[in-house]
Amino acid sequence: MADVLSYEYLLNRLYNMLPSKTRSQPIELPQMEVVHVGLQTHVKNFKSVCERIRREPRVVMRYLLKELAARGSLDNNANLIIYSRVSSQTLNTLFNRFLITYVKCGTCGSFDTVLRKQGRVWIISCLACGAEAPVKPV
Repeated sequence: MADVLSYEYLLNRLYNMLPSKTRSQPIELPQMEVVHVGLQTHVKNFKSVCERIRREPRVVMRYLLKELAARGSLDNNANLIIYSRVSSQTLNTLFNRFLITYVKCGTCGSFDTVLRKQGRVWIISCLACGAEAPVKPV
């Protein structure tokens, strides 16, 4: 008769065979360069921030403007122009909310994700763990 292995031994052997968990590095984002020109607020590095989080500037702009209840547009260099005076602290707070809702993977916590639209539903696909999750429309 074969030796019966204990449950604890088998469990430890299984855990030793699993790949080690790697913690995702915190996302390194450049600070938004906010400049006030008259009654307007300009975000000079908006395009580079959006490229870093793999989001279309128009999607991020739409979220920020909706949350601020303000009008705005993108200039030729994809810099954000808000047609009201907004503090940099307010913009960074709203941007952090956007990161949590539309960038961070709910499964593994990675910021290495892409946002895509499938029909009428927005879906976050994680490039680190492969999870997909629907989010409310932007």
